[in-house]
Order: sequence, then structure tokens, then C-alpha cells
Amino acid sequence: MIPRDFHLPGRSPVYAREGMAATSHPLASISAVDVLEAGGTAADAAVAAVATLCVVEPAMTGIGGDCFCLVAKPNAPVWGYNGSGRAPSAATTERMLSEGLERKIPATSPHAVTVPGAIEAWEAILRAHGRFGLDKVLQHAIRHAEDGFPIAARVAADWANMVDKLRRHAGSAKHFLVNGKAPEVGHVMRLRRSPLP
Repeated sequence: MIPRDFHLPGRSPVYAREGMAATSHPLASISAVDVLEAGGTAADAAVAAVATLCVVEPAMTGIGGDCFCLVAKPNAPVWGYNGSGRAPSAATTERMLSEGLERKIPATSPHAVTVPGAIEAWEAILRAHGRFGLDKVLQHAIRHAEDGFPIAARVAADWANMVDKLRRHAGSAKHFLVNGKAPEVGHVMRLRRSPLP
């Protein structure tokens, strides 16, 4: 190991005896560690972490996306799962051409969206390698959505870059903007369920 100069910025290696989690957001890492401490497997912890990321970093990931997974266990073949979104069956070349989409599909078009694969993949991963079900591993994500979470600096920057897109639609403006603007660093954001009509 190369020694680190502690007088310069940087990070030291982290060591643990009973498990650890590394994600892009501390709340997601905490979710994973809490699930491990409750007796969950690495698969349970991973799904808890990604579900929390869907809430606390909505510009980076979401339940409408894809999920790819590799699980490696000692003395066992690597297990993989492709939870990528599929094109809808009615999204034929002929239909796209008839709608004037000849060269490319704009990123903001509904045709750019695949049938989400993440949630189904989470279920498959938990069935194959978990001890808990979605009802248990989603609890952290649900709590952060309903009770609120403080906006981190990087999340605030990413959110601010999405304001123009979010303003275009009443639903996204209502749920993801605060008085027409991106939430600022430290703002406690809540993503509560809307009552059904």
C-alpha cells in the first residue's frame, strides 16, 4: 500500500469486519448498512441502497430505469441479471416513421422511454439472493420520501440543471420544484404520495 500524506486532501482506505456499503450518497449507504445489521444479505442491502438513491438523487437514478446485477459467491458461478428496459411491443419502425421520427428519437419524447425493468429486477434479485422482500428493503426509501431528506450539494447542482425540463410538465413541477425552482443545499425535500383522484 502506498503511504498517504495526511497533510494533503484525500481519503484513507476504510476497513470493516462485518460489512460495509459504498454509494454516492450517505443516506443510501446508511440504508444498506442498516439492512445488513438487521440480518439482510448483500443483495438486500444493495436493493435498499438503490431504492434510497432513487429518492435522494432523483436526477441520477429512478424506478423507471434499468438494473443490471452480478452476484459472486465463493465456489459458485457468477449469477447475473439483465433488468434492462425493453422497447414496447407497439414501437415498430413503421410506427416511428409514420410519426415523423426518421433519424433519431428526441430524449424528451415518450418514445425514448423503455418499459422499466428495475423493480422487476429488484424482486428477482431478492428472490434469488435475499432474506427480505421489497416490503422490508424499501422502508428507508419510503421514510426519506415521506419524512424528507436534506439536499446534498451535488444533488442540488444536478437538480438545478434539470429545472427547464421539470417546468414543462405540471406533475414534475409540482413534485420536484420548490416555488418553481430547484431545492437548495440543505433544504428538506419531501416526495409524498399524492392522493388518488
